[in-house]
Amino acid sequence: MTAEKKKVAILTLSQQYQKGHPKEGQPTEFVEKLKAGVKLHTIRSNYDLWAKRAEQINAGKMELSIRVWSGKPYRSQQIEVARLTKLGVQRVCITRMGAEHEPAVEVDGRLIDQGAAILSKHDGLSYWDWHDWFLKSTIQFEGVILQFTDMRY
Repeated sequence: MTAEKKKVAILTLSQQYQKGHPKEGQPTEFVEKLKAGVKLHTIRSNYDLWAKRAEQINAGKMELSIRVWSGKPYRSQQIEVARLTKLGVQRVCITRMGAEHEPAVEVDGRLIDQGAAILSKHDGLSYWDWHDWFLKSTIQFEGVILQFTDMRY
């Protein structure tokens, strides 16, 4: 009797800063930061999708394959850099408060003191790199924090 093959949810990490970011094209070093335990989570849109996937992963019916592109995104092979059998999800809302104020960060409906500084560190980015990633072209970002560890806000 063969074991039933688990479904796999794929999560790709950027190897370079995206177009429009002040560090566009420079390496993010996300893979190294993930392996070193510095990148504790990633932030994505589509809470509902990821909450369903996390439920399947945590029930043992699915696994999370964290990958990077071997070359140009969407035009090259993906390389798996980690595989997880559990995944935490937390709803996040990040609101730009003006040029002189730190963005307001709510996680699961709770305002997090110094949230932008804490989230940026755990996401493997400097404060300003994180700010420019999420708030350069928008006033508000709503999404999900995908927790790779047991840490929660």
